[in-house]
Amino acid sequence: MRKPDFWQALLSLDLSAEKSRELLDRLGPSCITADDLLASPVLSGSDRKKLTEQKPLSQHQASLLKPISIEEAAFPENIRASQNPPVALMVAGELLPSDTLAVAIVGTRKASGYGRSIARKLASQLAKSGITIVSGAAFGIDAEAHRGALEAGGRTIAVMGSGLDIPYPASHRGLLNLIARSGAVVSQFALGTKPDWYRFPNRNYLIAGFTRAVIVVEAPEKSGALLTANLAGEEGRHVFVTPAQMDNAAYLGGFRLINDGATLLYSVDQVFEALGVERRAEPKKAARLSPNQRLILDKLSAEPELADNLSEKLDQPAGVILAELTGLEIEGLVAKSGGGYVKV
Repeated sequence: MRKPDFWQALLSLDLSAEKSRELLDRLGPSCITADDLLASPVLSGSDRKKLTEQKPLSQHQASLLKPISIEEAAFPENIRASQNPPVALMVAGELLPSDTLAVAIVGTRKASGYGRSIARKLASQLAKSGITIVSGAAFGIDAEAHRGALEAGGRTIAVMGSGLDIPYPASHRGLLNLIARSGAVVSQFALGTKPDWYRFPNRNYLIAGFTRAVIVVEAPEKSGALLTANLAGEEGRHVFVTPAQMDNAAYLGGFRLINDGATLLYSVDQVFEALGVERRAEPKKAARLSPNQRLILDKLSAEPELADNLSEKLDQPAGVILAELTGLEIEGLVAKSGGGYVKV
């Protein structure tokens, strides 16, 4: 079996997936370490120069060096079956065989309160029935999808457009750590790789490859989520789009997907039906809301409402409103969004 340092070296050459597979075939099974790769006559002069100029991994980077290669049985089957799979994945956390039953939830970084709420709710509903939620850890829809799965006690996978040692966005380091504990953070790039813009199409391809269906929530015409959806469609995966207002620019990309054959998603049950999976019944929660909490909940909608505004509308101290909102958030009935609160 090839050593972890071999895969770090190979990925650091920054070759396309196709060229990496060709190089693997030419190297043969005896090339198993980074030193073997460097010494191989198969390697071009420019690639050899690139390897010799690589800085040694730091202790932190070395702790993240846990690749899974396409040569191993543990390599994700959905990706292996895709048209152009990468030769190896760097993984923080753990990939499981059950992750073949996966759905991606993607969309704009500049999501509305409604979009955030829908993404979180869909992720939670799917995760509770054992479906792994895949997304790209970006701001907006991606982050809400991951959080929805985590709150439901389910599995989620974050696919990075950088090396695992360079969390992106940096402010999501804590979220990525949570994901790695109960799922996996995955990258097809070597450690030390920066999140350059041109890497994100490959990341989107990997998101599509991981899944059996993609749900697009709020995607303007130039959103990367459209690329993920189109790639998934080319791979024969199901593509769903959540409904929206006709004059909302954040959904124009979604309208185009529907025009191209994507399915309008009006119920999460459509996803279960497409995957051939039975939805698990959720135990009913007893209503434990105080009259004041019900009053506050009635004032909330899918659009963010500031706590100070609620305080004025209900003529109650801001501290009381915040305390009640915290209780409602714990119950999963409201969520923070855009500096305010939305009904879930």
